[in-house]
Amino acid sequence: MPEGWHKINFMKIEIIVTGSYCNTWPQLIVEINDQTAFDGPVEGRQTIKLEYADLFEKGNKILLGMTNKSFGKNGKWDTKTLNNKIVHDKTIKVESLKLDDVECKKLFASKFYVKRTDKQPSYFPDIVTTEDTMNYNGYFFFNFDLPLYNYLINSKYKVDDKEENLSYFSNYSKVFHYDEEQKLINDIKDKLKIIDEKFSNKRSKIRNS
Repeated sequence: MPEGWHKINFMKIEIIVTGSYCNTWPQLIVEINDQTAFDGPVEGRQTIKLEYADLFEKGNKILLGMTNKSFGKNGKWDTKTLNNKIVHDKTIKVESLKLDDVECKKLFASKFYVKRTDKQPSYFPDIVTTEDTMNYNGYFFFNFDLPLYNYLINSKYKVDDKEENLSYFSNYSKVFHYDEEQKLINDIKDKLKIIDEKFSNKRSKIRNS
């Protein structure tokens, strides 16, 4: 078994997305560690549930992207305007991304990585700021380690003891708000407590048997 590989039964992944139609429905791709876990159209609001087991102890990566928006290829544009206003547009909005029942969408840090195509100009930015909407071909992604709950607490939802009202990541990026982070921390701790109680009950049964 390669160094850094961690065998688990599975990780539950739940993604809620909403696709908007223009010529065709948008195509969503979900990759985990560069392996395709989902590739299909998003027709309106959909919930996608996955289970994934081939994870590393360090440096896992999850990616959500859109792949089929046309920007002038063969005269086709997947954005329709009227009087300089967008009336139809092919987009995907990520409403929720949960790993093992913990909401993780904010880990995208409002960074969408654009893959320019067709007649998009070369000066178009490589990264656009958006909390959850794919207006172009490209992707959101973030990395994570295992155990997941420990990683989220120690690395992403850590409250800076030196700041009473701001989290470590909120000071400049404003990605996380203190109250939201504290709620997530409590949610993770509650889940860890439940897991610990289950194992404690099992240990008690073993000792009494």
